Amino acid sequence: MNKKIIILDFDGVIVDSFDVAFEVSQIARPTLTKERYQSKFNGNITDAKHEDKQVKEIDFFLEYGKRFKHLGIDNNIKDCIVKLSKDYKLFIISSTINSIIEKYLKRHGLLDAFTEILGVDVETSKVKKFNMIFEKYNITPEQAIFLSDTSGDIYEAKEAKINFIVGILGGFQNEENIKKANPDVIVKDFNDFFNLVKEVDTK
Repeated sequence: MNKKIIILDFDGVIVDSFDVAFEVSQIARPTLTKERYQSKFNGNITDAKHEDKQVKEIDFFLEYGKRFKHLGIDNNIKDCIVKLSKDYKLFIISSTINSIIEKYLKRHGLLDAFTEILGVDVETSKVKKFNMIFEKYNITPEQAIFLSDTSGDIYEAKEAKINFIVGILGGFQNEENIKKANPDVIVKDFNDFFNLVKEVDTK
């Protein structure tokens, strides 16, 4: 299928960060439930509306970054990323700021595996970030594979006309939510994604 690049979401895909993100969000909005928090990812999280009252002003990424220092990485995910980076250009598009992502990847020996990281401080719209990659690297949407754990990301990937979109379980949203966005495939973990990529590119 002539795929040249793989674009990965970060939170919930590379790093298991849901509990940390939810914990920080609850500092500002103590009545926030996990279910309501997960629903914010049905669209772009930066545009999410909040029913729960904010009782405290916080710098989300300052608090998030403090807790991120303690997050490890699944060795299987790390191995798959290293292997994929030998055959594809890898990118991260995320709603987390670049500095947190870069420090995490550097700490786990993965920073050099990625061609570029486009966090929320680069641009809030993931559609625009997809298009930034396509234009800068002279890639068409048909040559990209995108992996995410949320329906909101999948909708944005569809808007950017990426024609091979993969949903992954075990992240910020459950299978029911991901299915609503109708990705091309849903995989249960990163190892399944790795095998799928190899299968797709031999067709």
